[in-house]
Amino acid sequence: MDFNITAGEEVVVFHVASLVQDGHSPTDDDLAEELGEELRPVLQSLLGKGWLVVEEHRELALSTIARHVVSSRRDAEGPQA
Repeated sequence: MDFNITAGEEVVVFHVASLVQDGHSPTDDDLAEELGEELRPVLQSLLGKGWLVVEEHRELALSTIARHVVSSRRDAEGPQA
């Protein structure tokens, strides 16, 4: 896993984490429709770095390590607005 991600990639990781936490199972198409087609290279980068994984039916999810990082970060920062 590559822990070096850009600020833009970090925003996408937390967005995916929020969607999954809310019970959604976004696909790359869902995210591209919501956030724009320019998101696709960011998704590919996060997949390549091991932050995102593709599950059944092309659903995107955080990798195990990414879930831990996001959880730890949220705990350290307190409640999200």
